[in-house]
Amino acid sequence: MQSNKPLTLTHRGLEPSNPDFYPESSYEAFKDHLERGFGIEFDVNFAKDGLIVFHDSDLNRITKGDNKSLFSELGLEEIKKIRYGKNENGRFITFKGLLSLIRNCSSEINALHLKGKYQTEFYLNLLINALEKDILNKIFIFDVKPEIAVYLKSKIKELSLAPSVSHSYDILRFNECVGKTLFSIEDAIKYKKEGLYDWVWMDEWDLSDKNGKEKKLYTKENFDALKKAGYKIGLVTPEMHTTSPGLYGGESHPDAKDKETLFKRIKEIINLNPDAICTDNPEEVREIL
Repeated sequence: MQSNKPLTLTHRGLEPSNPDFYPESSYEAFKDHLERGFGIEFDVNFAKDGLIVFHDSDLNRITKGDNKSLFSELGLEEIKKIRYGKNENGRFITFKGLLSLIRNCSSEINALHLKGKYQTEFYLNLLINALEKDILNKIFIFDVKPEIAVYLKSKIKELSLAPSVSHSYDILRFNECVGKTLFSIEDAIKYKKEGLYDWVWMDEWDLSDKNGKEKKLYTKENFDALKKAGYKIGLVTPEMHTTSPGLYGGESHPDAKDKETLFKRIKEIINLNPDAICTDNPEEVREIL
């Protein structure tokens, strides 16, 4: 990592503070963010004949129910013709198309979310065959289970991978929902010794602990332990559990209740010196930095 300050990653091509911005995960949104110097966080999904970039596996939410087709039922050329968003000014982007954008931008790092449901040999091989080695230094893949990390590394040893790290109470509450991809800091340190991962992806779902108590995942103690183990740290800011579709347990981070509270906490997080911050407020975070 060449930067002395955290890198800012946008979340799924979102920028809610700009009401006229392009729709989420569109070619236009990703291109705009990359051209402005941000890295991006994105989800890979699977069409009938290739890979598409979008959070959901179908068109239902983004078309407000007008089109409920699964991406897996549609070909890439068919998907590329679809226009979506408030002004229908967004186009879906293929994984190959996104790699091309990343290749030609100045971003240092970008984060590919590999959902738990896609961590099977069939889907992994599709992803492996689509990855282009000349830009592997600009991407890391997160939410990766250890056994999947072993498999991916056996195919492409240069891959940078990350486990998703959460508080023990959040693992207890949410791990089943996300396909058992959440691990503790202690687990992450153990896997680092096995050479599986370069990054960790940290997610502080909320501040609730057992028996009505409070907790925090983003603390100096936790960051120091992970950095001592040799990890680069990527994380999501508190507001992202408000904008993500289909919250798993009704969680809503109290530090996202208003802008003043949110940006006060983001400043505290920045002072912990993570390597990358994924946020719905990229311009505001860049201003703080």
